[in-house]
Amino acid sequence: MQNLRTLRNKTLSLIGLFSFTALSTQAQVDLDSARSAVSEWVAVEKLISEERSDWDSEREIITDMISLLKQEKETLIERIELAESATTEADKKRGAFVEQREEFISAMDFLGENIGKLEEKIVGLHGKFPPPLQEEVSVSFNRIPEAGAESRLSVSQRLQTIVVLLSQADKFNGGVQLVSKIQDLESGPAEVDILYFGLAGAYFQDKTGKYAGVGFPGSEGWEWKETPESASQIADLFAVYQGSAEAEFIRLPVTIK
Repeated sequence: MQNLRTLRNKTLSLIGLFSFTALSTQAQVDLDSARSAVSEWVAVEKLISEERSDWDSEREIITDMISLLKQEKETLIERIELAESATTEADKKRGAFVEQREEFISAMDFLGENIGKLEEKIVGLHGKFPPPLQEEVSVSFNRIPEAGAESRLSVSQRLQTIVVLLSQADKFNGGVQLVSKIQDLESGPAEVDILYFGLAGAYFQDKTGKYAGVGFPGSEGWEWKETPESASQIADLFAVYQGSAEAEFIRLPVTIK
């Protein structure tokens, strides 16, 4: 009986020892697992922290890039608007140029059809120009082709000739010209001084003052008429013009045709 009790106690002791050993082993395993889990958690947190730091840096870079891209976009929009504005302005100028070109072509066509008529009128006026003016415009006048004849000059060149002629005539018409020459008078050729008042008329006298008269454009050119009754007044006119007499009102003969 005593031996049985002793055996039971030993058995219980062994069971207790095994149980304690098993519990100790299990506790050690749990502790290692916890340590491993903590290490992994710390590593994960560290990784998360590093990723967060990297993301913050990248976010700043991305934000700066977005800002730069927005500025670049605004710059491109401004350039596009300027280009469109310039294109629109260029289109307007091009349209105006085309319109002017068409008007010019139309005007040149009109001149081409009517330049001959203008030249005929100039030829008709030329015969009524005072002789000094006829000499002055002789070069330009000789460039005018005969009626119905072909001209080697372009329409613009022919028009320029007409403009030059009319400009010279207008200049002559706006002034007073004194000319000395041999003039065929009713009494015969004589050296006279002629005072032209534009294209409208002229007065003449010889060196002695004996012969005096008026000149005026006629159907066949300039005509000269002696007016002995006006010789004194015409002499006064020349004296005033040449500065040898004071200016005054002078009655002069006028012939209008």
